[in-house]
Amino acid sequence: MKALVYHGPGKRAWEEKPKPSRQEATDAIVRITKTTICGTDLHIMKGDVPDVPDGLTLGHEGVGIITEVGAGVANFKAGDRVLISCITSCGKCAACKKGMYSHCESGGWILGHLIDGT
Repeated sequence: MKALVYHGPGKRAWEEKPKPSRQEATDAIVRITKTTICGTDLHIMKGDVPDVPDGLTLGHEGVGIITEVGAGVANFKAGDRVLISCITSCGKCAACKKGMYSHCESGGWILGHLIDGT
């Protein structure tokens, strides 16, 4: 699949990357139908976010259709249309229970920042 890949401040390229696969039972695969660039992506491309690794697929906001779900996914199924948040949350830690999802102990802003994005 084609992806916008970060290679350091001011360096990015459209590259062919492998299609994603589920790593955990709680994962879902989404076929992206629309995505966007926001100010955070621009900060990454400028070099303002130094912990973004070289070779990362950019993007953390998107919409799409679920094509596959893991055995641990209960509330979604293949064919569902979804909005992908830039925040990943477990829903179980103290921060998530308070509704502070961006402070999730095992998540937070990781998509398109620490793991491949949309």
